[in-house]
Amino acid sequence: MKIIKKDLSEISTHKYGRMDYKYWNTCEAVKFKSYFLLKDMFELINGSVQTSNYVTEKTSIPYIRIGDIDYKYGLSTEESIYLDADIDISDEKLLKKYDLVLATIGATVGKIGLADKAVGGIHSNNTVVLRPKDKTINIRYYEKLFQTDFYINYIFGLVAQKAQPNLQPYEIENIRIPIIDEAVQQKCMEEVQNIELKIEALKKKIKSKKTIMDEVFIKEFHLDYKTMMEIDKMKIFNRELSEITVRNSNVRNSCRWNKAVQIQNCLCKSTECVKLGKYIITTKNGWSPSCSEYGEYQVLGLNAINSNGTLSFDNPKFSSEKKSNLPEFFIKNGDFFVSRGNTVDLVSMASVASVETDTPSTIYPDLMIRIKFSKDVDVHYMAYIFNSFIGRLYFKYSTKGKNQTMVKVSPYELSEFLVPLPDIEKQKEIVKKINKEVETQQTLRKEMNQYRAQIDKLVTKSFSCKIAKSCKYKK
Repeated sequence: MKIIKKDLSEISTHKYGRMDYKYWNTCEAVKFKSYFLLKDMFELINGSVQTSNYVTEKTSIPYIRIGDIDYKYGLSTEESIYLDADIDISDEKLLKKYDLVLATIGATVGKIGLADKAVGGIHSNNTVVLRPKDKTINIRYYEKLFQTDFYINYIFGLVAQKAQPNLQPYEIENIRIPIIDEAVQQKCMEEVQNIELKIEALKKKIKSKKTIMDEVFIKEFHLDYKTMMEIDKMKIFNRELSEITVRNSNVRNSCRWNKAVQIQNCLCKSTECVKLGKYIITTKNGWSPSCSEYGEYQVLGLNAINSNGTLSFDNPKFSSEKKSNLPEFFIKNGDFFVSRGNTVDLVSMASVASVETDTPSTIYPDLMIRIKFSKDVDVHYMAYIFNSFIGRLYFKYSTKGKNQTMVKVSPYELSEFLVPLPDIEKQKEIVKKINKEVETQQTLRKEMNQYRAQIDKLVTKSFSCKIAKSCKYKK
């Protein structure tokens, strides 16, 4: 048990009268000789929900979500969703080159990045923009300041733990920022810039795991990737009525469904494919009990499924709710899962469970499906197929939903999925090729992270040792 003693008069100074140990312990641990509050230097711009304006093509309006921000490497638009270019957005809401975008909800709250790569875009309701009141400040220094381990831990200590971590505007506004001489900031960033040049050089060599999967499958099966990408960009299809009924028992006539069919047809012209349904033995949706901070067993969230193909057990919830068939939902080693519902880019993403213990202690939620395949399928190979462009393009257009923020896949779409399926030994060989290249990339990433740690060290030293006597932002 941890105890911290506070007078009621001190607790009452907090807008919401917070009484949790984590918050007050954080406030006591963060001490600077001189500092100003974040609200003295930045104004907060709330994000917005734009799900009805999602488009599949790239436009001039990137929509920045939590997933577009990394704790240490800031903001990237490489995997961003884009919005309809004709929507009306006020100038205040448009991202500026000097804005900082901060994640405020979820397990990765506190991630922050400079918006210089997303100018003209807007940010989601799960983020807030910190817009400097003085545009001449060294904004890159403050980005790196907030990305230090010190500030990541500081900000997470301010988070209110409800159903999921949540950072309130009041807490953001009152974050303490040490007063640093501008000359110290400048010198620090000059050293940082030299290190960043090395990081950028390494980034050019590094491939994502999805890129590696795509390249291996294209080479192995001689796939016509270029034509499939051209179909992906098409908006109009001229189809005969007799063509619409092919592989279409529900007579779906949308452009999206026909795009999925055309992409799969292109795949089959390059290599022999089979319907996945022939090799599916069973499918079973998960169960989502009521959850709390503590419980008898763990419950995974939908974010446990990821593009790497390995199920993540980080940040679970807990429950003690009983169910007669509860054992049916426990996760076992080698189980194959796909997301049943998600955005068009993430639905049917697949991951395989790696569980060391013989005693199951974690269940999977309602929005995940467990698929059991016949012995002719290697689950790791199939996860890579699902997460490569082969699966992403098919499920992007075959799934159903009123908007692109929550579409769902059914056993029918899973069964109709056409996949290249060589013999089991060839599948394992392909998995080894992908994993070998991933290991090479991990060596490069390790080197890049070592350089990034040097940046953290430089910035932390600058605000730990060089405190200015005065600052124009301090009230």
